Formats: sequence, structure tokens, C-alpha cells
Amino acid sequence: MDSTSTLLRLAWIQEIKELNAKYNFAVDECNADAWASCFTADGVFNALLEGEKPRGTDQLRKFVRTVNDAFGKMNHLTTNELITFDGDTARQKCYLLFFYKKNGQLEGNICIYDDALERENGAWKYSRRDVEVKAKFADIKD
Repeated sequence: MDSTSTLLRLAWIQEIKELNAKYNFAVDECNADAWASCFTADGVFNALLEGEKPRGTDQLRKFVRTVNDAFGKMNHLTTNELITFDGDTARQKCYLLFFYKKNGQLEGNICIYDDALERENGAWKYSRRDVEVKAKFADIKD
């Protein structure tokens, strides 16, 4: 791999990590437009909520209110990103630490995101994002 390819790959990794952060803050702050903009126009999110698989910008926007109503105050943290590229597509696998507080109860999950990404209008976006729970925490004292 030449130095130009290495620099481009590093820039793309940083861009995807920033996309992860934008996604996390947008859903935690209930910013539907910002969150939906993290996905391609026909992107899909396979959510933790049973039966929820919003697809496309309009459904993704509406889902932000649904998830905030279901979980209350949320904090999403992503880490340990493994990212591979194939032209204008990429795959990412990373951990999600997901904490939420509703009715005075603090709970959390350790999850894994499995993502397909595409470059759309010059920017990396999720074309598909699947989330799987690995462990759940309940009755966390804050």
C-alpha cells in the first residue's frame, strides 16, 4: 500500500469514527434530522426494539422519537472499531455501550454494531446498521 492509499484509509477511518459520534449524540439528543442524515437515503437500522427496522430517511426520522419514548434519557458510546474498505463501501464492527434512564431506573447494555457503509455524495454513511445485545445491566445505582 503506498503512502497516498494509507493516508486516504486513515482519513476514511477518522470520518467513520466521527460519523459514529454524530450518530450517538444525535439519537441521545433526540435530533431526528441529524440522526437520519447518518444513513444513506435508503439506509436501514435493525433496532433493539422488537419489530423496529426503519428504512429510508422518513422512517429513520420518526424512529428517533420512538426510541427516546421507549428508553428515556440515553447515552450511546462506541469503541473498538474494526473497519475494512472495498472501494466506496466499508464494513465496521464495534462495541456499543448503551445506558438509559427512565423512571429513575438506570440500565445498560453491551452491544455489537455490525455496519455496512457506503460513500454517498462524498461522505461515509450507514447503508445498514444491525445491533445485537451481548449483555444487559439492570438496577445500576447512580
